[in-house]
Amino acid sequence: MPMETLPIIDFAPFLSPTSLPQERRDVAVELDQACRNAGFFYLKGHGVPQDLLDNIRQLAIDFFETTSEEDKQRLALRSDDKARGYSKHVDAEKGSHEALDFYRPVEATDSPCGIGQGVNQWPAKPETFRSAVESYVDRMERLGRAVIEGLALALGVDAGLFVSRVDKSFWQLRMICYGRQTSPVSAKAGIGEHTGEDLTKYIPSDLTADSGVFLCNLGDMLAEWTRGAYKSTAHRVVHNSDTPRVSIPFFFDPNWDAIIEPVVPSGDEETDGRYVGVRYRDRYVGAMEEALGTVVALAV
Repeated sequence: MPMETLPIIDFAPFLSPTSLPQERRDVAVELDQACRNAGFFYLKGHGVPQDLLDNIRQLAIDFFETTSEEDKQRLALRSDDKARGYSKHVDAEKGSHEALDFYRPVEATDSPCGIGQGVNQWPAKPETFRSAVESYVDRMERLGRAVIEGLALALGVDAGLFVSRVDKSFWQLRMICYGRQTSPVSAKAGIGEHTGEDLTKYIPSDLTADSGVFLCNLGDMLAEWTRGAYKSTAHRVVHNSDTPRVSIPFFFDPNWDAIIEPVVPSGDEETDGRYVGVRYRDRYVGAMEEALGTVVALAV
């Protein structure tokens, strides 16, 4: 489906404390239809302040443009958790990029800590970097929970069942830079075709006439929860411009130890056999182990 034809959903009536139950339900139905038909949609009226969005974007731009290679390597992914910090991904076929990743901290239960466990690494400058990111994450967590509540309403599922599995979401904030393309034969910039292990992903977008709109897509965990009724659509990023591009996706995932099992009625035997339930951290660790072959900036 072309990006310009994706539905634009105004989420403000769902968030407003003065909205009538039917107004909230109408928004929930819009979400439901987008999740069933495309797996992608635009979200406006989400309550995240524009100045906060602008600040996070500028912090990301400044990091990639002004941070020295030496300082980037000080933040390189550690060889234990393999998740938090700076990395450079080089793949001539699927696409290349550099990234700075942050996740919800997870107390280490292994020594050394295992994949996904540990705490974030923060740039030393500017001094406001960490507080700005944490403020943004707080607002995005609230939005992620509200969208999940809307989907529960549309599905006729107790919202508490969903929220109890995302109230300590193993979120990920990723700052990505796709480098400038200097010639038609230079290595591709981007990310290869993939689906995600998340529930929902939110990317600040400038592809609509409205400012402050998120492009949203669904991940494998939401497909798991709904026996595939909600689509985890494969997608990729290709960057062909002669100017760099910075993107800041926020991944709203289940709690680290959440069990995600289908909540909608059984369908055919093939569908039942595909969606049998999973502990989120097991799925995440397995996906990370598969993806680690593209990471070339591991700390020594």
